[in-house]
Amino acid sequence: MQSGHRLLTSCGIAALSGALYALAYPPLGWWPLVFPGIAGFLIALRGHKGPNTLAIGLLFGFTSAAIGLSWLWHVFGSVAVQLWCVLALFPMVFGYLRNLAASRGLSGWKLAAFTTAVWTASEFVRGELFWLKFPWQGAGVAVGPNLLLPWIGVYGVGALTVLASSLLSSRKWLPALALVALLIGATLVRMPVSQSDSPLRVAGLQFEGVTLTEFLKESRKLPDDIDHVVWPEYAIPYDIRKHPRDHGFVTDLCNERDITLTFGTQLREETGNRWRNIALTIDPSGTRGEHTKVHTVHFFNDGVPGESALPVQTRDGKIGTPVCFDCDYQDVTRRMTLAGAGMFIVPIMDALTWTARQQQQHARLFRIRACENARWMFVCASSGVSQIIDPAGTVHGRLETGKQQALVGTIHSSTKLTFFTRIGWLTPWVLLAAATIWTLALAVAKQPAPHLPAA
Repeated sequence: MQSGHRLLTSCGIAALSGALYALAYPPLGWWPLVFPGIAGFLIALRGHKGPNTLAIGLLFGFTSAAIGLSWLWHVFGSVAVQLWCVLALFPMVFGYLRNLAASRGLSGWKLAAFTTAVWTASEFVRGELFWLKFPWQGAGVAVGPNLLLPWIGVYGVGALTVLASSLLSSRKWLPALALVALLIGATLVRMPVSQSDSPLRVAGLQFEGVTLTEFLKESRKLPDDIDHVVWPEYAIPYDIRKHPRDHGFVTDLCNERDITLTFGTQLREETGNRWRNIALTIDPSGTRGEHTKVHTVHFFNDGVPGESALPVQTRDGKIGTPVCFDCDYQDVTRRMTLAGAGMFIVPIMDALTWTARQQQQHARLFRIRACENARWMFVCASSGVSQIIDPAGTVHGRLETGKQQALVGTIHSSTKLTFFTRIGWLTPWVLLAAATIWTLALAVAKQPAPHLPAA
């Protein structure tokens, strides 16, 4: 009876912790709630074994996913419940492994280090390696843009967040509060942002479900000093190069306004039904380049994924043109930066029916990518959120969900490479290796004998 009451109490703490964890993300965005969210989950796990541990982990994971990612219901309907369950499997496995470590005698700093490694490895597998690839609810994503991102990336920031939470749960107040203060300070202090001698004036048209005629009409209304125009992903939902008349209209616009234009369209292969979702860049001289979307959206007909991540050489230098979901992950923008991209122009498509919650959470990821690589980023969405982001992750211009208008602003080019772009991106790989080796060592280790009082 007492054991059942303790399990019920732990389940209640796990559910409450999952709710707090979810509220750390937009639209509420009270990111310091991530600390009690994780710490409460660790406290709920304490003292449990076997099926009880699995149940507590599953409850925490499902609660945080169902509350924080409630918008999945608007996208997939009742299938969202299955997706929440899949996402909940990762906290469930994490909880089992952490309690395995505790049963093998780990405690104090060693248990906190193991907790950090396994949690980060779990997030990394779920976000970048698992077939579903869902990076939206990582601990570092909750923290948002900060001074540490250009060094250790979002997974490294998440690891520090988990370490602080683990120390809080074990009442190691001084080091825990020091880490919390470090993370809060890193979000409040902004790194200096350099500006180039040749700023680029960019305009993006946030329109959903309109024709090419409307895009052409609104582009002609833009100010005369615009250098680069952006239309959203799927602005032209067919292979425009197979339609000479429409392609001519677009080319005429570039010649008439003397602009470079980047927009979402398709590239269909000569044989078969295979096609690619691309960002096409053209100017008065013709096609300057294209980028095929590398990370296509799960469960959608989003084309054949690309493999390369190279910037486009334009009149204004090398510009990275990742497409929407590409920026949910750390690899495409990082590879483009290494290949010489001095700035990013990103067409995206977030449907209006997916709700503002989805779009506000998605907008956070673009700010993180800009900050990791210290690059200006201009994001043009179909229905929101379009934004102009500087290398510190600060937003200089923004169009909210549902607004159908132009976003105009200035971005700058840079050649500096951050530590993250060069080496720091390996942080989650190092922690994944450490977690794997440590877990295997604990699995084969003998469980310590229980301490018996002296006769």
